[in-house]
Amino acid sequence: MGRSRSRSRSRSRDRNHDEQPHLARAGGTKVAKSRRYRTKAVDHTGGLTATALARQRAQLLALEEEILGSIEATVEAQLAERLASEEVQARIQARLREERARLEAQVTAQLEAERRSLLERKRHEAEQARKRQEELDHILEENRRKVEEAQRRAAEERARRDAEWQAALESRVAQRGGLPASR
Repeated sequence: MGRSRSRSRSRSRDRNHDEQPHLARAGGTKVAKSRRYRTKAVDHTGGLTATALARQRAQLLALEEEILGSIEATVEAQLAERLASEEVQARIQARLREERARLEAQVTAQLEAERRSLLERKRHEAEQARKRQEELDHILEENRRKVEEAQRRAAEERARRDAEWQAALESRVAQRGGLPASR
């Protein structure tokens, strides 16, 4: 079947073809070969109808899904088989032991830090209570000393007044000439 030329092709190709008709007819030039290639590439459907193409696409999609499902099932089976193996189980157990040990060390360190913090807080509270008690004792001692001093002064004042009163009484008695007779 002869090749039909589309009228939509550029004029430059026609000019090139017209200038070298002997090369185009021979079919040995690069231009002629590339034209055949392009023509074949354009008709990639193989002459199938639209419904046949849709059917073929659906079959390809179904085949692709089937292959993907098969691959997924194979991978899952291999994974399950490997996970069930003693080597993998031993590695999992080793990792679990390592993780547990790491977590235990972390929790122990955290508890120790909290314990130290609590002890420090208790020490601080005890120190504050001791200081408050010392202040209170000092205040009480100061108050006791002040009370004793006030009592001492009051006693001295009373003794001084008593002595003054006694002296005044004695001077009155002496002025009157002796002690009154007892009745």
